[in-house]
Amino acid sequence: MTDRPPIAVSAVLCMDHEAFDRLGRVLRHLVVGLVDQTIHVRLVSADSRVKALSLGPVQAVLHKRLVWPTAGRRVERLLDDLAPRAPTLVHAITSASYRVGCAIAEAFDADLVLQVTSLSDCDAMANVGAQRVGRVVALTAPLKRILEEQLKVPPDRVDLIRPGIMASKSACCFSRSNSLPTILCPAPFTRGSGVDRLIEAAALLRKKGREFMLFLLGTGMLEPALRRLIRERGLSSCITLARPSGDLTGALHSGDIFVEPSARPGFSDDILQAMSAGLVIVTAPSAFGDCCSDDETAVVLKKNKADVLADALRALLDDPPRAQRIAAAGVEHIRAHHAVNTMAEQTAEAYRTLALARATFSLKE
Repeated sequence: MTDRPPIAVSAVLCMDHEAFDRLGRVLRHLVVGLVDQTIHVRLVSADSRVKALSLGPVQAVLHKRLVWPTAGRRVERLLDDLAPRAPTLVHAITSASYRVGCAIAEAFDADLVLQVTSLSDCDAMANVGAQRVGRVVALTAPLKRILEEQLKVPPDRVDLIRPGIMASKSACCFSRSNSLPTILCPAPFTRGSGVDRLIEAAALLRKKGREFMLFLLGTGMLEPALRRLIRERGLSSCITLARPSGDLTGALHSGDIFVEPSARPGFSDDILQAMSAGLVIVTAPSAFGDCCSDDETAVVLKKNKADVLADALRALLDDPPRAQRIAAAGVEHIRAHHAVNTMAEQTAEAYRTLALARATFSLKE
C-alpha cells in the first residue's frame, strides 16, 4: 500500500434499498472498516435499515424517497442536513443511489465515486458523464473489464475492490453425522428465479431414492403457486418455506448445499456468505461474478434445466468427500480474495487518492 500524507476525508455513502437487499452484510463490514481507516463516514439513504449501520461515530441521514413531483425539495432538505459538515467525497453504492450521490457531489464540489454491482449499474454509470466521476469501483473482475473495454473508462480510474466477508474456520458441509443433508435456496419467489426448477429437481431426486431437506428462504408473489407445486409433487415432507428475517447467517450454519438455480441480475452477497460458511455452492453461471469456478470453489450448472440441477445435487449427495473438498476450497477463496480489512484498505486508498489529487491541483493553482 502506497504511503499517503494525512489528508482528511469526509465521505458520504449513499445506499438504496437494493444495496441493503443484496449487500447488507458487506455494507456493515465496509462502514466499520472505513472507520478503522480514520475516514469520517456519514450514510445517506431512504431505507430505514441505514439506522442499523449508525454505530459510534457514523451518522445516518435518512431522507424521503426521491419521487416526482417532490424530488427537488427533498434533495434540498437533504443538502441542508449535510451542510454543517460538507463532505469532500461521495460514494454511491449502486445505480439507484447515483442520482442522490451526484446531487450531493455537485452541491458541495465533492469528489464522486460510483460503485458498479451489475450490468445495469454499468449502463447507468455511462449515463452519468465521465467528467463528473472521480473513480469507479468494480466489485468483480468481469465488471472491471466491461467498464474498461466496453464503456472505455480509463483503467487508472477503475478500482477492483472485491466485497469483504468473514470466513469461517472450516467448512460445515456434511460435517453433521446422523442428520439428513440440508439444501438451502435464497432465491426470491419471482418469475425466472428458478425456484420452480429446483422443486422439479427435488422431485427427481426423491424418485431416485435420495433423502434430504430443502429449505426455500425467499419470498415473493409466486409463493402460492410454489406451495401448490410442492403439494402436487408430494414434497411437503422434505421442502420447507422458511422465511428468514433478512440475515442468512443462522440458516447457513445448519446447511450443507447452497443453491442459486438462476443467475441474479445484480451482485448479491448471498453466495459469498454461503461460501464463507463452508457450504458447497451450486449455481447458474454469472456474467459478472468471479468467485465460482466449476468443480473448484463451486458446482456451476451447464444448463438451466431441472434434470441438470438434479444430477448436480445427486452427485454431491452421493459423494460427500467431493462436496467437502469444493466447500473447503470456497472458504479458502473467501479468505484469500474477500478479506474485510483488504476491502476497507483499498476503499480508503481510493478515497485518499482522489483527495491527494485535489490537494495537489490546488497547490499548482
